Amino acid sequence: MADHKVQDLDRVMEHEPLSAVLSGLRESTDPYLMYQACYAFQALLYVPDDETALQAVLRHSTGVVDGLVKVTSVMKLDLRSVLEGLEKLQEIAVSAIGIAATVYEGVGSLRESGRGVLESLKQGLGSGQRKPWYPAVRAAHAFVQAGRLKDLKQLIYEAPCRQDALFQWGICQLLGEIAVEIVWTVATRQQTIDLLVTLHKEDQAWGRDESVKTWMLTILGTLGSSSGQAVSQHALAFFQELDMDNTPRTQRAYPLRSCFPIPESSPILAKVQGIPYMEYELYKLRLQRLNDAKLFNYISPMAKASLQSQDNEVFPLMDKMQEFLSSNRQVMLILGDSGAGKSTFNKHLEHRLWTKYKRGGCIPLFITLPALQNPVKDLMGEQLKGHNFSEEQIQELKQHRRFIVICDGYDESQLTVNIHDSNSFNTSGQWKVKLVISCKSQYLGQDYRDRFVPYGGDHYYRLRVDPFQEAVIVPFSTEQIKDYVEQYVPLEPSTWRTEDYMDKLTTIPNLMDLAKNPLLLSLALEALPGVVEGTHDLSIIKITRAQLYDTFVEHWSDVNKRRLQSNTLSTDDRAVLSDLLDAGFIPASMEYSTRLALAIFEKQD
Repeated sequence: MADHKVQDLDRVMEHEPLSAVLSGLRESTDPYLMYQACYAFQALLYVPDDETALQAVLRHSTGVVDGLVKVTSVMKLDLRSVLEGLEKLQEIAVSAIGIAATVYEGVGSLRESGRGVLESLKQGLGSGQRKPWYPAVRAAHAFVQAGRLKDLKQLIYEAPCRQDALFQWGICQLLGEIAVEIVWTVATRQQTIDLLVTLHKEDQAWGRDESVKTWMLTILGTLGSSSGQAVSQHALAFFQELDMDNTPRTQRAYPLRSCFPIPESSPILAKVQGIPYMEYELYKLRLQRLNDAKLFNYISPMAKASLQSQDNEVFPLMDKMQEFLSSNRQVMLILGDSGAGKSTFNKHLEHRLWTKYKRGGCIPLFITLPALQNPVKDLMGEQLKGHNFSEEQIQELKQHRRFIVICDGYDESQLTVNIHDSNSFNTSGQWKVKLVISCKSQYLGQDYRDRFVPYGGDHYYRLRVDPFQEAVIVPFSTEQIKDYVEQYVPLEPSTWRTEDYMDKLTTIPNLMDLAKNPLLLSLALEALPGVVEGTHDLSIIKITRAQLYDTFVEHWSDVNKRRLQSNTLSTDDRAVLSDLLDAGFIPASMEYSTRLALAIFEKQD
């Protein structure tokens, strides 16, 4: 509330009831809940005089001349000033903020009195005294929001209150939140885990209170079961190493929140910090899209320059995409066979662009073309309305921002027009975009370029730089297949190892050729254990595309059967489901899917 400039909080009607609620948690036996309550109580103490914790820290730095510093951006924080201010808060009594030297609850006092974190928290709740560990943790959060992890690490090692168990609790939680945050690179998240482990193993002043050690193990255990594969395995290895003595921990997997860099998630704070409200809306979209991204298995595809190029003249598709995004070209076409990985690449590209997004930069926009009613004339407006942008906001974006638009499924939407030109992209007063379009190779005829090359309304005008670029995804190599299998194995309950899958893929006739297609490879891996069961001579096994698709539909039907059985259904729907179960849900589903696919195929013809 202090950070959001809340003023004139009524002490009787608002301040005291909030304080009483938080103080009432002092009898809890849950250290996590106690820490959160104590953190909130400390925050509440900064509301009456309209001074944030960070302002209090910087005000006590000798480098500040005018007393109270108006901190309007975390980017203005100076590490040396922060450390100096924290030192003053601990060393001297400051009547303006109510911190006295005798209040300091460092590890020394904890050790001498024999008290643990729970007892310290109980005394801290409701005491009315502002503690130095709280502004130190707030400064740490500010450095994370600014992306200044180097300063964060130095603060952890040099903060005067670093021996305070409550400071250590807050820092451990913050490190866990960085490690779980998908916006940071995998390397950064792993290095954060390394720092947490180093503090646990090597820092003599860190975690002398047993509850801090327990909290660190709880965080590592949570990361080991909830993060991306590379990060979770990294955390799990340390967790198993440090938990050799089976330290008692809470059975509850406490949540680790996201710590996105600015802009903040609050429109009030965005206004205070001078962040345009549009950036707040874009931040929400960014958060949604990153949370929706679930690419458990991803192998970066290779591509060739055109359909006429040789399959051995290949390059990493992402490298070519980066070249396109850095150029003056306007349209890039991605071609490939059905199941080659076009949509997967598009989703990975969107995730990559949102991860690297900076305020005011190009906005990534992923569009599933078959889902739109009018992609020919209102591609951008219709998609943005679907993301809950108002008409006024859409016009603001149209006039002032640039986009990287990723259009997936040109063939599935049965389009035949040049959507770049039909939407008047990159013309005066219109949307400024770089357009990425994916399409199945078999859908296009010989003269397909006219559907994608930008002409800007004038087919006689030739641009100095070719505005069009294309790439064709090529089949997986043996090495890519092995990499995919290595990613697949940890995600499946099967006892098979990578070597088992690769042996079957290479031994069963023609299966390796099918596995060069990413979709068919995923289906083959799912089908293999059942196909080879009880068969000793693998050379007699024959697997076709149709069999792999049948396996996929059967698996999909089984998943949905279990989903429907667990859902709350109306009486009529429950009766229909009961009839389907009696008749055989999976065979009925497969028969229906076959008839539906045939009807769609005949309708297209």
